[in-house]
Amino acid sequence: MDSLRKIHEHSLYYDFMLIEKRAYREKIKFFERNKDAISSLEAPLETEIWFYYAQATFEIGDYRKFIKLSQPLLQKVIAENVMYYGDINVYESLLFNKAACHLNIKEYRESEYLFGELIKIDPTNKLYAKAFMQNRLLEKIKDSMTLKLISVVMLFLIIVMCLVELLILNPFYPTLGEQIGVFRDIFVISLFGLLIINAAYHYVSAKRSVRQKLLSKKTYL
Repeated sequence: MDSLRKIHEHSLYYDFMLIEKRAYREKIKFFERNKDAISSLEAPLETEIWFYYAQATFEIGDYRKFIKLSQPLLQKVIAENVMYYGDINVYESLLFNKAACHLNIKEYRESEYLFGELIKIDPTNKLYAKAFMQNRLLEKIKDSMTLKLISVVMLFLIIVMCLVELLILNPFYPTLGEQIGVFRDIFVISLFGLLIINAAYHYVSAKRSVRQKLLSKKTYL
């Protein structure tokens, strides 16, 4: 009986692993159809199937589902000392995709923390540093409500000046139209200058944060 059970387990495992690499929805359907049987597999086989199932949910954009799956999976791979599946670093892959999920659903503080942890784990990985900086910039842009308000007001004033200049001043008061045109150009330059300065500030701030992460001690979840 024990040998028959092992044959069944390995058959289930190989059936899943033989699904085409990018057939993510097929993997999800197979897993959900055989969830109880998969849960009864020996730990190494079960964990590997759960890993690829979770990765499939990430690939189809089910970000909240992946976040829910990732925490127990991270604990399992630590407990079972799982390092690699093929050339995939299991722990870092799960952590990176979890961070990317938070980023995609605009939970920037959570994703910043996770990208920061990845930088501590592998300071030489340029992808982690780039993702951290992108996250930091998006977070700052989201938080810059004052800048957004100023930009909207300035853009509105530019549009109003353009309409007044075209419809009223140029046909009837050309000299005044030229003066308004100068003010309009100043507003346009100021608006773009403000946006460029803000972007440069947040870029430098993000670079500084990456350096701080590199100097801090390595930690794990």
